[in-house]
Amino acid sequence: MRVPLVSVCLFTYNYERYLHQSVDSILNQQCDFDFEILICDDCSTDNTLKIALEYQLNHPQIIRVLTHDENKGGTKNWIRAMQSSKGKYIAFMDGDDYFSNATKLKKQVDIMESDNSFVLCFHSVDEIYDDAPELNKTVTFEKEYYELGDFIKNGWFVRTSSTFFRNNVISNELPEWVHDFPYRFDTILHVLLCQHGGAYNLKESLSVWRKHKQGMSNWLMKNQVENTQKKIQLANKLNEITQFEFNNESSLFIAKEKSLLFFYLLRNFIFWKYPVLFINCFFKMDYQIFFKLLKGKRHGIKNA
Repeated sequence: MRVPLVSVCLFTYNYERYLHQSVDSILNQQCDFDFEILICDDCSTDNTLKIALEYQLNHPQIIRVLTHDENKGGTKNWIRAMQSSKGKYIAFMDGDDYFSNATKLKKQVDIMESDNSFVLCFHSVDEIYDDAPELNKTVTFEKEYYELGDFIKNGWFVRTSSTFFRNNVISNELPEWVHDFPYRFDTILHVLLCQHGGAYNLKESLSVWRKHKQGMSNWLMKNQVENTQKKIQLANKLNEITQFEFNNESSLFIAKEKSLLFFYLLRNFIFWKYPVLFINCFFKMDYQIFFKLLKGKRHGIKNA
């Protein structure tokens, strides 16, 4: 196989139910270039690794399986995948998601090849709930061009299965502090990338983001207090590494997160467990967002 133009990094942990659909959606991509698939398994305890190895056996020129001796967690798994990628471009996908358009990779390659100023390309996704199909929706984003300040202000919003970026833009030797924020490496990655260029939003849905009880997003929702505190800590760190150039955008993000947390503590009547945090949120939150939440608007803001 020639050097691939694109490396698709597929992250797996106990995804035996979904892996066939995920891998097949990559293999079925209609491309006029070579690509590779790196299935990065983080010590699954089900049949995920067995399925991955079968795919590697059947497609040895395309698929490589990366494993660990012990469970490393999302950040280390992602970093190892990036460091092992041979392509000019890297695409990410979680093993429970899948590409819903056979030209997804080609569309993103075409955009990146047309303008060297773009370091990141993403798109809309269909959000599908296994146990609550009535909640299914398409997640879209208003703008076409995004810059570093947008990622400081909005935090995480680019879904994993839509992430497509230039390889070797950032150093393989990442700072140790990235490991202080488990499950937040995508947020960090987008900021590190956009310190070197812009991001382009393909305004169409090209993949599916599956929501289910085994998914990471479900865990984060169940640990709302810890999750929000980590997001605020990360926002402060990203503000620091960008030399406080986007201090206003960072403050807006933190105020939004404190509004959401204040509402969560109040609605679930658990504010008495976190009195200091509750009072801090009250004085530091965005009251406009809070009042929108009271009126029943889930996040009080539109998608970025």
